[in-house]
Amino acid sequence: MNELELLAELYADILQDLRPEIESMTPAELAWQPGPQANSIGVTLWHIARGMDLLAVRVLQGQAAETELWQTRGWMVRTGYDPRGIGYDGWGVVTGYTWEEVQAIPYLTVGELLEYLQQVVEVLTEQVCHLSPEAAHQPAPGLMNGKLTYYRWIKEFYKGFQAHVGEIVAIKAMYARQNTS
Repeated sequence: MNELELLAELYADILQDLRPEIESMTPAELAWQPGPQANSIGVTLWHIARGMDLLAVRVLQGQAAETELWQTRGWMVRTGYDPRGIGYDGWGVVTGYTWEEVQAIPYLTVGELLEYLQQVVEVLTEQVCHLSPEAAHQPAPGLMNGKLTYYRWIKEFYKGFQAHVGEIVAIKAMYARQNTS
């Protein structure tokens, strides 16, 4: 197994790790915020999926935002929400959003969040596995003018997503404590 195959497997593991944590969550648990202007589990899950969508389509494929899965798989039409042009550098992944922009993110059910996450994990892991080791260490021109290599994008995003999995587990535990006290 090479480093790219390992990273692809680790991305797939994110979905496998999250599924048992969230599939039985109620809408109240999914939407609960641990504090004022704190992201809910639902927003955090959407952020993870959107980040993977950006990574798979805009970084690894070098395609435009219009070809992200959020648009091509009908999520934008279904929800009426277009994240393009919002937040940091217009990425539409929650990073750099104002609180009002966070509040505008549509509520998705657990099933919808898992469906979107499954879609992006499938595309992302395929993209990572098909990247040659030589190409992986070349600058990725899709975003930030090639400042990072493909490998660095993949690795850095993975670390951030894994941290968000821990965040979700922590928020879930805080919700449970608050409701059993």
